[in-house]
Amino acid sequence: MAKLSEEQKLARRLQILNAGWRCFDRNGLHATRMDDIIAEAGLSAGAVYSYFKNKDDLVQAALTTSMTGLAERLRPMLESDNPAPPAVLLEDIASAIEAFTKRDGFDLKRIALLGWAESQRDEKLKGIMRAFYDAFLAQFMGCIARWKAAGVLNGSADTEPLARALLALLLGYTVQAAVVGGINPSILRQGVEELAPSRAS
Repeated sequence: MAKLSEEQKLARRLQILNAGWRCFDRNGLHATRMDDIIAEAGLSAGAVYSYFKNKDDLVQAALTTSMTGLAERLRPMLESDNPAPPAVLLEDIASAIEAFTKRDGFDLKRIALLGWAESQRDEKLKGIMRAFYDAFLAQFMGCIARWKAAGVLNGSADTEPLARALLALLLGYTVQAAVVGGINPSILRQGVEELAPSRAS
């Protein structure tokens, strides 16, 4: 049997991850078995286990892969020398989240909620998530520093609480979009703009 190229290996790994995401979206993390993922992927058990030794390994890879992909998509807007104003930036990030998470047969926002719940019992998952969210927090703090320098924000504003509030708005957006509905990026922007003090006052 011919060996797979590195490109083919990456494609095969993504094929398995996509199968896992579809199963997790449909059945939840705990109800999904490796046999379900193997059947969904349309591969042999040996092929799947050559990439992931067990379900926990696959869940960790699925989380890392999705968070890494999202971080790469958000990096240009979060690390821009001239970031968009806060409400516009939140809208842009929410739009990027929507474009990144809506896949064929599953929605990564719903799966993110499963991952958050699972991280409460799995310290390794919690550590992976914390590292990514700490990085997002640092990027928001960088945006706030640049907004202050540009006069978009009051220079005396406390940076870390503002950054944590921005991150909380996006995490809350994810929950509302996945569970409750009635939210989209433009509504998020409008709501944040309504909170801002009137320039006429």
